[in-house]
Amino acid sequence: MVATEREPLTPAQLADLEVAWAELRQAVKESGVTSFRACTRDGSRWQDDLDSVRAMADTIRRTQKYTAEGLQDGPGR
Repeated sequence: MVATEREPLTPAQLADLEVAWAELRQAVKESGVTSFRACTRDGSRWQDDLDSVRAMADTIRRTQKYTAEGLQDGPGR
């Protein structure tokens, strides 16, 4: 799959992206994560996608939560 060119972000979208990056930085700081890597299936830059940045922050938070709670039988617990 090849990345498609995205439309330039509007000022409002850029502001939302900055907020999402602040959320990601906070999640990283709170979790103690020192580095991570991510990629997209189509080769596009996840760093420029609001939903992707928020998903990374959410993934780090959930991983931290489940790690702090200890091993569990599955995600439904």
